[in-house]
Amino acid sequence: MFVVFGLFFFHSARIFDPTAWYVKNDPTIELLVIALGFAATWAMPLLFVIAGMGIWFSLRSRTMRVFAIERLRRLLVPLLFGIAVIVPPQIWLRLHIDPTYDESYWAFLPRFFDIRLDFADFPLFIGSDPTEGLFEPAHLWFLIVLFVFTFLLAPLIWFLRRPIGLQVINRLAAQSNKFWVIVLAGLPIGLLEAAYPFNALDGLGGWGRYSFAIFLLLGYVLPADRRFGQALFQRRKTALFAGVITFVVFGALFAFGSERPGANMMQDNDMISLAMRLIREVSGWIWIAAILGFAGAWGRRDHAAPSATPDPGRIDRLAAYLSEAVLPIYVLHQTVIVAVGFFVVQLSVAVVSKYLIICLTSVVVTLVIYDVAVRRNRLSRFLFGMKPL
Repeated sequence: MFVVFGLFFFHSARIFDPTAWYVKNDPTIELLVIALGFAATWAMPLLFVIAGMGIWFSLRSRTMRVFAIERLRRLLVPLLFGIAVIVPPQIWLRLHIDPTYDESYWAFLPRFFDIRLDFADFPLFIGSDPTEGLFEPAHLWFLIVLFVFTFLLAPLIWFLRRPIGLQVINRLAAQSNKFWVIVLAGLPIGLLEAAYPFNALDGLGGWGRYSFAIFLLLGYVLPADRRFGQALFQRRKTALFAGVITFVVFGALFAFGSERPGANMMQDNDMISLAMRLIREVSGWIWIAAILGFAGAWGRRDHAAPSATPDPGRIDRLAAYLSEAVLPIYVLHQTVIVAVGFFVVQLSVAVVSKYLIICLTSVVVTLVIYDVAVRRNRLSRFLFGMKPL
């Protein structure tokens, strides 16, 4: 819930950083690259870890068959609806940045849906003409990757639910209180990103797409044994310190290596580039471990002192309301940000004011759309992957 709402602030900031995005303010702010680069280190991977946790909790009360049917309904339906209805306005508004572009939305739509299969772009599968095509899934790439990897990992998840798989988890959990074991869990991701640079920085949240399969699997394993959560709680401060150090080292290597003429640190195979990618990806996992550890500390505090809040019942109702809203809000949020940002960047006000207006307006508008147009109707709940009324 916190990560999805944090995306409002992240994607609103994309309007002001110097890299390409759907809507851009003039001028941009160079230093935002550092802040956004830090958030990109852990934000989308954390969503996949949380999604993996959701798989584990879901399978406690469902068979694999029922789970598969539910995933089809809760991921594929909002994905198809989102691509058909929610995503196109972003691309149309991006085209309108050009003052000479005057195509109507209805004339634009057929060109957007000039789609072709592209199995080389696994796991996205669908794309458009590389020279003139307009189609893209925008932020809904997350649902595509999550859907594909959930089903590809199903045999391994089935294995981990069998007695021999539970023995493997038990042995891992027995060693999880050692910090080096926590770091070691992120090493396969770092090695994958370092060894296969063609996957890196390919538009999927700044990560190689195959790494998300590992994050999803790690998320599934974490709640399978209480000792994993205890280890993250106990080592949270160490993980925070290690996260800071590794991110600084990554930044230093990136700055140093980027000074070379023609350098592409996310693609090159020299030692500096390889080391930078390895440290960056391991750092991302360490930051996730720290975040989960501190989240565990917060949960323990609330459990130990339930009367500390003025109205625990109201807090629980708000949490239940927002938790149910997470997927619809994710589907809606970026289109709302792009639409609001398109008009706000034209205002003659300070950059900070523009940013705050975009953030706050986007949150309010998205929540209103969700509450009025999504959560109260059976059809809209189905289209956004929500449980029936």
